Amino acid sequence: MIGQRALIVLALVAGALAGTLYYFGAQRSSVVVVARDVDATHALVADDLAIVSISADAVPSGALADTNSVIGKLPRAPLWRGQVVLGPALSDDAAPFRTGLALPPGTRAVALPVSSAAQAVGGAIVPGARVDVIAVPIAGRAPGGRTTELLLQGAMVLDVRSETGSPYGVALAKTSVASVGERMGSVVVAIDPLDEVRFADRIATSMFVLTLAGSR
Repeated sequence: MIGQRALIVLALVAGALAGTLYYFGAQRSSVVVVARDVDATHALVADDLAIVSISADAVPSGALADTNSVIGKLPRAPLWRGQVVLGPALSDDAAPFRTGLALPPGTRAVALPVSSAAQAVGGAIVPGARVDVIAVPIAGRAPGGRTTELLLQGAMVLDVRSETGSPYGVALAKTSVASVGERMGSVVVAIDPLDEVRFADRIATSMFVLTLAGSR
């Protein structure tokens, strides 16, 4: 008799525990998500956002529940459709570059002219990569006797631009699709302030070749 009662109590406890777990697991929370791919150069508008309901225990830290707190903010980096919008990922100011990358403290940004993809690893150079910068003197422009130089090692690529100065290869929903035949025009890298004058001289007298550098 005692054994039967114990089994009944155990079954009731197990049932109550299962019910509790189901209740908490079934709790849903509303979060703001991105309704379409957006870049880091435009303030968010209502059409960029949507509200979805997800399991409460799946809500990431910093998730926002109200679109009113998001509209008008600028992403620190590109956001992709379906991505949960997090408060720390938004800013009141535009990112320095469409990539969301910012200049490392104490550095300067310089755009190195690149007239063909062959000078930039066949066009494989992308923002965030590290590159070595080689300057090849142009006959008639560079001083006599100047040879090919390794100007910089492991420089951070901040952005890649087309010949017109627009972001190269961008095809996000809020920007125009990259046109057929678009050509790379320049690669923006971070340099030491002490190198500004030297780079200004080499831009006027040299052709640049960029090589991908491995992670440090």
